[in-house]
Amino acid sequence: MLDQEREDAPRRDFLGRAVTIEAFARKYRLDADEAKRLQGQFGLAAREIELLQAARRNGMPEE
Repeated sequence: MLDQEREDAPRRDFLGRAVTIEAFARKYRLDADEAKRLQGQFGLAAREIELLQAARRNGMPEE
């Protein structure tokens, strides 16, 4: 059961680096609407991994 619990637990050791929404949008070539949506959801900066997950849920193509 312990192995099952480990698989379900979120990985807290890999949070990614903090990045501005503007830099993230430029790096991943997001359109202005998606950048604005992410800024509304996260503020001016967030962890890159969180932004990637949110953008992919909204249809961002994977590299």
